[in-house]
Amino acid sequence: MWSVGLIHEGMVKIETNGVFYNSKMRFCRDADMVVFRNLDSRIYLDALAATGIRGIRATIEAGFTVEFNDIDPRAVEVIKKNLELNGIKAVVHNEDAAILMRRKKYDHVDLDPFGSPVEFLESACYSARRYISVTATDTAALCGSATTSGLRKYSTYAVKTEYYHETGLRVLIGRIVSTLTKYDKFAEVLVSWAKEHYYRVHLKIGRSSKKAGEIYEKIGYIFHCRKCGNRFAKSVFEAESCECDCGSRFIRLGPLWIGELHNADFVKKLDKKGETGKLFETIEGELETITYYELHNLTRMLRVSPPPIQRILEKLIDEGYRASRTRFSGTSFKTDANIDEIKRIILSL
Repeated sequence: MWSVGLIHEGMVKIETNGVFYNSKMRFCRDADMVVFRNLDSRIYLDALAATGIRGIRATIEAGFTVEFNDIDPRAVEVIKKNLELNGIKAVVHNEDAAILMRRKKYDHVDLDPFGSPVEFLESACYSARRYISVTATDTAALCGSATTSGLRKYSTYAVKTEYYHETGLRVLIGRIVSTLTKYDKFAEVLVSWAKEHYYRVHLKIGRSSKKAGEIYEKIGYIFHCRKCGNRFAKSVFEAESCECDCGSRFIRLGPLWIGELHNADFVKKLDKKGETGKLFETIEGELETITYYELHNLTRMLRVSPPPIQRILEKLIDEGYRASRTRFSGTSFKTDANIDEIKRIILSL
């Protein structure tokens, strides 16, 4: 999106002068600032900066020391102009991001590409010391809508299910985490979300060959039965193909991340005001189970009208199960009840 004139976003102002600026990602950048204010990043690289909007906001709104990079000379000139507009001095690189991140290390690396981050991941994981933030907009490849593309880019088999956004987020995290382990690094997911056309993840990095190996307990497969909706997850150390109780064969999605999608203590600290606050409040209350259930998919399977989702949650909790809404969809929920119990409860309402 190429906007004309002065743009005000957050606490900053920028000009685009023909350089790409995506107004639809404003919510993401707003949410990032809430996250960034709770990180102790020192030197942060806005690796694919375009107009520099995210890095400039990180400087002013989160107190980061930012270096900017873009391979396009026009973008570099726009970044420099926007730094002047906001009274900031910063280092601006005009390089291939992958090469820059191989020759220089940063406390925090941020990748926000147009499409897939895969071509930059190796270098980003090599460069990042403490934090890595990644956006992906190639959601079809990640969530299973484009299975072959997912295999090519992420070396993961996925097909579209009712919880496809969670699948996509887990595929992306799995690829980042497994790439980090090549450099004896491990990661903890601080917070992640899926919204509209993109996935966004923020990870904290540590260095230990032992812990890098142990992280594979959280890389595995989701086994999904298309016939009855049953599903479960297993790590790569225990995953074997098997048959569902309904008699159908499971399809196996992965390898992907089967660990936590957020750190509860970190999310608890995040500001819950405004639209971004609603997202973080939902994440804070979300049950940490693998995959969610889409209400309309279940009621189509059962051939009944969908009851209010709140009644389902209340009934599950009354019967001793844990249950919550999700960050992925307003008509989805998570629970530790099995598929047969979920169906029974829906039919009883």
